[in-house]
Amino acid sequence: MTRALLQEHVHGHRQDQIAPPVLPEVVVRVLGPVEVVGTARPFRRAWCLDLVAYLALHPEGARADAWVTALWPDRMPPDATRFSTISDARRALGRAADGADHLPRSVGRLELATSVTTDWAQFRSLAGARGPDAPVAWAAALDLVRGPLLGGLRSSDWAVLEGLVAEMESAIVQLALDAAEHHLARRDGQSAERALRRGLRASPYDERLYRLLFLAADCQGNPSGVESAMCELVRLVSGGGDGHAQMPCGPEDPARWVHPDTLAVYRSVSRRCSPDPLVQSSSSDARMRSAG
Repeated sequence: MTRALLQEHVHGHRQDQIAPPVLPEVVVRVLGPVEVVGTARPFRRAWCLDLVAYLALHPEGARADAWVTALWPDRMPPDATRFSTISDARRALGRAADGADHLPRSVGRLELATSVTTDWAQFRSLAGARGPDAPVAWAAALDLVRGPLLGGLRSSDWAVLEGLVAEMESAIVQLALDAAEHHLARRDGQSAERALRRGLRASPYDERLYRLLFLAADCQGNPSGVESAMCELVRLVSGGGDGHAQMPCGPEDPARWVHPDTLAVYRSVSRRCSPDPLVQSSSSDARMRSAG
C-alpha cells in the first residue's frame, strides 16, 4: 500500500470512528419570553408553543399522559385537540437538513430530534467554560437571558413544579455573581454591572446581586448609581412598582425592607450614610468579601 493510500485509509478510518456532532437547526428560547427560532412556519394552534417548550425541556421525551397533564392540568382535552396540536407543531417545526422531521412521528411518546436545542442548553454549555477565555463565554451565556423565564406560555406551572424554573434561576444568578466578582477583582465595574443586570432579569429580587451592584457602581466612581440601585431594590421589595419610577429614598429607608447584609454593603459605599471609621478605612477588597 502506497503512502497516499495509507494516509487515505487512516484518515477515512478516523472519520468513521468520530462522528461529526449534530448541529442544532431549531432553537427553543426559554430564558425569557418563549420563542422558537428556525421554524418552517408560524404556529397556528393555541397550544403548540407550550408543547414544543415542554418537549424541548424534556429532551429524553415524554409520554402522552405527562405532556397532556402539563399543558392541561385541570382537564382532559378532546383527542382531536391533542392530535391537531401535535400535527401543527410538527408542520411548524418543519424538517431537518437530512429530511427528517424535527418532531418525529411516534406512538405513545413524543421526543424532539437532536436537531432541536434550547438556549438553556446553550447557557449551561457556555457557563461551564474554564480557563483564560471563560469570561467571554460567561458573558455570552448571560446575554442569552432576556427576561422572566418561560414567559408568554399559556401554562408554565409544570416548569415550577418540576423545579426547572428554580434550577434555571439558580444557575443564572450564580454565574452572574461569579462573573461580577471576577470583573470587580480586576476593577472592571462596567462589566460587573452588565453581568449582574442579566442576572436580575431572571431573578429580580435576589439581594446578592444588588450587593455586588452597589460595589460595581462604586468601582465606577458612580455614587448616584449606588443610591439608584438601592432605591430600585426598596421599590421592588416594598411593592412600590417595577423599580423604575422616581421615588425619594432616604438613607434610613432601606433598613425597613432589605436584608442586614445588603444594608451593610450599601452603607459601606453610600455617600449618604456616615460609615463607621473601620468600614470607611477598609479596602474595596474587604467590601467585596462582605458581599459574599
